[in-house]
Amino acid sequence: MTTPSYLDGVRGQPENLARSAATVRAALRGPVGEAVLDALGSGSLAVFGMGASTAAATAFAAALRGAGRASVAISAADLGDGMPSGLADGYLAVSQSGRSRETVEAMARVHGAARVALTNDPTSPLGAVADAVIPLGCGEDSRVSTLSYTATLQALGLLADSLAGRPSADWPALPDAVAAVLADDPEPIAAAFADVSCVDVVGAGLAAASAAAAGLLLREAAHLPTATYSTGEYLHGPLESAGPGRGALLFGAGRELRLAADLASYGAQVVLLTASANELPGPPNLRVVRRPALSGLAGCVVEILPIQLAASRLAERQGLPIELRHMPDDTKLDAGGRAVPS
Repeated sequence: MTTPSYLDGVRGQPENLARSAATVRAALRGPVGEAVLDALGSGSLAVFGMGASTAAATAFAAALRGAGRASVAISAADLGDGMPSGLADGYLAVSQSGRSRETVEAMARVHGAARVALTNDPTSPLGAVADAVIPLGCGEDSRVSTLSYTATLQALGLLADSLAGRPSADWPALPDAVAAVLADDPEPIAAAFADVSCVDVVGAGLAAASAAAAGLLLREAAHLPTATYSTGEYLHGPLESAGPGRGALLFGAGRELRLAADLASYGAQVVLLTASANELPGPPNLRVVRRPALSGLAGCVVEILPIQLAASRLAERQGLPIELRHMPDDTKLDAGGRAVPS
């Protein structure tokens, strides 16, 4: 299967999301869904992954907590010293390839608790150590992940609906919303960050996932230094570096609205990506990008799309090919569980 270019991956998301949704829904309606509900249907839950999968896990855990379910998202890298006994009643590991070394090793350390994997390859090393596997049904991704991230968000949203016993009303509107956002011009975002030395990326709740994913994407695709914060943490000191020559990318419709205006007043180049219809001060260094007002993880899907497009434009401005240059050879496992070049 041919690896698509970065922009081909971005543009291919409407079809990929439809294909992945059909796969995940079919799995959740059948024996896999019964096994998953039996494993994760009650008690506390820990969800973990690496890279963009960790960001998606953050949104999933936030959605479950919002529904009253005890859940926490963890980077699998933080579980390298072992899986603490009693951390959760059930564990969900997320890896598109199913070969991320830290994720597989963390899942293998789970004993006496339910283990579920979400992966594109049920025969992968991660699938082999899980009790139940949800197939992602995602097409081949670009080297810098785009379509697998949004497919993972959607799959986790469908799983959250299944665990809560109530489907979201926003999924039917997602295909048209994705197509509309992908038709927007990313130039205002790219222009904002074209000459900054770094970008602080900020969001809270479910939008913390978008902040984490966007910060990673800008680093990987455009080689732009970023730092990611939850909104509350950012207010307690990290914003002191804001000023001329610095960038800030905010996701949200709460405290982020005032924060965006404050950061612009300090001289930073600010982009606010929001579903809010509230009017904001209009200095030239504050750009407001409105996204469709979808809730839950469907909202996370649409709000990462403008950043995917802008990252391509930023890379193009610098003459950079979008590729992974420095991926160490011990981050992925082969079918036998051995480390291989990714």
